[in-house]
Amino acid sequence: MYIVFHTEFPHQDKRYFRTAAGAKRSATCSNRNAGKPVYNWAEESWFLLKHPLGMKTVKNLMTGKDIQIAQDTPYCCDPSQERYWSM
Repeated sequence: MYIVFHTEFPHQDKRYFRTAAGAKRSATCSNRNAGKPVYNWAEESWFLLKHPLGMKTVKNLMTGKDIQIAQDTPYCCDPSQERYWSM
């Protein structure tokens, strides 16, 4: 797998591709649309080594205890949100 990512916010804006050619093409088109080179591409394993995913502390709504979750946890999977408990 290959990833195209924004160089300033690598974990917020990323897209996955099966081939390196597809990732290169997407990065080139995204940079052309952005007007400056802000997108890059990399193999998934290199990306995760270079930009490790951080953790954030949130308060569990049911227990009131602080817990750590990954920064890119979706809203519906976050125990600090009411949506998590109402599904």
